[in-house]
Amino acid sequence: MRGPDIAATAVIDPRDIAAVAVRVLIEDGHAGATYVLTGPQVVSRTEQVHAIGEAIGRPLRFEKVPVEIARQRMLADGRPPALVEALLAGAETRPHSALITSTVEEVTGTPARTFRDWAIDHADDFR
Repeated sequence: MRGPDIAATAVIDPRDIAAVAVRVLIEDGHAGATYVLTGPQVVSRTEQVHAIGEAIGRPLRFEKVPVEIARQRMLADGRPPALVEALLAGAETRPHSALITSTVEEVTGTPARTFRDWAIDHADDFR
């Protein structure tokens, strides 16, 4: 897999976001609250690609590509310019974040899923 090497962060599973949203909408006590949601571990692009490779049973590697080269390739593939710019918007400027919160578990009673969990659950999407 190729692309810009964005800064590592605690990637959150969309299902965890949904689970928190459900609780906030159906339970009392959340009015006016602000929640910071993260996954349970900080993972880099390289680690994400490795986890997907493990989930599909074949070795994968991440190849860092400069943002401008990625932009040129995506446009050449026919992606709309607005989409390309949206996808690349934070590639060079997103700061590294070591922030990990326990909010998902505090609100739902269930720990946040790891990126590895997400990759296993979506393995068929990558085959």
